[in-house]
Amino acid sequence: MAHCLTKPTTITAPATLKQFSQCGGHGFTFTRYWWDGQGERVGITPWIQKKLHPGEDPDFGTAAKSELLLPPTAPAVYAAIPFLIEHFDRQLPRHERNVMVQIKLALDPEEPWHYGYENIRAFARWHFANRFPVILAAHVPSVGGLNGYGPHVHCIVLSRPITINGLQGACYRLCSDTGYLEALTAWKVWNAIE
Repeated sequence: MAHCLTKPTTITAPATLKQFSQCGGHGFTFTRYWWDGQGERVGITPWIQKKLHPGEDPDFGTAAKSELLLPPTAPAVYAAIPFLIEHFDRQLPRHERNVMVQIKLALDPEEPWHYGYENIRAFARWHFANRFPVILAAHVPSVGGLNGYGPHVHCIVLSRPITINGLQGACYRLCSDTGYLEALTAWKVWNAIE
């Protein structure tokens, strides 16, 4: 009777999207995200969709406003959020761990939320969108008649600069303490100018 020898199979756990946050005070929180583990990655699409559609209600479950900011030389095909994030997921090399940063900025409850949003949008275009794709999502609970943690805007900055030739390699500086300090300093300078 012949015996079949089989190799034991190794199951690799899926990679986990990890995060580390730093608070710069005055409604400024900087969070960096990276993949931890060697297994399959679910991608950033579900995470970003949750920011764009934070609730379950079909009428009130979406961000008050969302949009994509791109550098002026980015190819037009990247101008749709679904294409951008799906392409980002497919093209992120297996050895690359850095994914994105998110800057959460509180809106002043004493002024119209759209005024604060436009200020944050201009800041994001000035500091990030000259090199990186930026997804903005405004969460304004009162617009949906809901209670919440106060109005705020998420600036989701993907780790890979984008040029006329498409997505480039990940920027380690963006996803570091240096990136945090540069963003916080830029935010303070921007508000001093405003």
